[in-house]
Amino acid sequence: MGKLSAQQLVIFTSVYIAYTLYVFVRRSFSYTIPTLATEGKLDKKQLGLIVSSQSLAYTLSKLGCGILGDFVSPRLLLSAGLVCNGLTAIIFTGFDSVVVLSIWWFLNGVANGPGWISIARILKAWASPEQFGTVWSVVSTSMNLAGTVGPIVTTLLVTELGWRRCIQISGTTAIVVGVLCMAVVKDKPSSDSAHNQQNTKRKGGEEKSGADISRKELLFLPGFLGVCMCYLATAVVQYGVLQWSQLFIVQEKNQSVLTGSGFLSSVDIGGFVGSFIAGYLSDIMVSKNPSVPRPVIRKTLVLYFEILLGCVLYFFTVHVSEASSAITITVVGFLIGVGTYGPVAMFGVIAMETAPDKIAGTAHAISSTFSNFGLMLAGFPFSYTSSLLDWQRSFLLLVSVVIVMVTYLLLKLKTELSSFKSSSGKKLNIFNVLSIS
Repeated sequence: MGKLSAQQLVIFTSVYIAYTLYVFVRRSFSYTIPTLATEGKLDKKQLGLIVSSQSLAYTLSKLGCGILGDFVSPRLLLSAGLVCNGLTAIIFTGFDSVVVLSIWWFLNGVANGPGWISIARILKAWASPEQFGTVWSVVSTSMNLAGTVGPIVTTLLVTELGWRRCIQISGTTAIVVGVLCMAVVKDKPSSDSAHNQQNTKRKGGEEKSGADISRKELLFLPGFLGVCMCYLATAVVQYGVLQWSQLFIVQEKNQSVLTGSGFLSSVDIGGFVGSFIAGYLSDIMVSKNPSVPRPVIRKTLVLYFEILLGCVLYFFTVHVSEASSAITITVVGFLIGVGTYGPVAMFGVIAMETAPDKIAGTAHAISSTFSNFGLMLAGFPFSYTSSLLDWQRSFLLLVSVVIVMVTYLLLKLKTELSSFKSSSGKKLNIFNVLSIS
């Protein structure tokens, strides 16, 4: 991966901070739920209505903004979305009615839609092909940062100032950063520099063949629907683990709540590591195999992450028991985080690199919609399944999902790599394409 310029560092740091605030504000009410539930101000159904209204709006807004992002300045989308995110959060705190709160939190979900798609387009414009995966993965850890630090900061602020003031502070910060992003962030390099030419250069012909396709034909691009389905399946596993593993550890494995919390924290920490490793290694592999389409190379690395995820998730489901130490469970959580977030970091990159530039935003929006559907499947449907079976067999279903993904990727990559040769003239397969020497 080439060295980043000073201007690139400013751009990437700005969007990292911006998306950290996007996520923090979006989750700010959720972080205050334990306090509100304890104080008895809102019951579970009321809290659920407010949270669900935002989730629905966010899912719809991401798809709409993904298409809009192909026509509107990503800097404008990023800044306007963050400012509106902060404004709706602040206004939200001024009401007590559950219906009104739900409406404003719905609007907050709409305001969150432009966040990642605008950042994705900015990263694609500013990063060369050999940098794109690494930069994408590093910036995507902003979500992990918000998820790790957010609950702690919120708890401290709520204790000292109350939940309304806490959300108001986060909203105000988002507005300030949104305005600053409008001044600092640029849509793309302004000159026809060597970097800019390199960034628009097409390698391996993966985008030439689809340069004139319409949005309606996007799903029929070779491999695109398969990537979307893998994204959906990985999201089912990801959120199945995040939402239900603590309960599984406590009820099925007879471990303490503290051990369950430690497991979830270790998953997020593993997410940091997995995201960075996936982006960095895939960029090295791209630079070493210039004749091979980038999506094919990145999918090869995804395959290995999925194999790791399947093995560790099976160990967690079958072999972790009441006798297992907290350290063992923490290490398992870390490895699950690595195996889960590595592919998640890559699927968005692969979707955008599979489609031509003019509809890259739409491609990312569609793949994200599949991911959101996976999130929904990991909620009530998974909990309903666990009530019919038990936690262990339910988690074995997640293992089965990973096995199906691995099988698909093995068969797909065997076909895709068979027609390419490495720089040494050897036929490529899923083993020697990983060579980075």
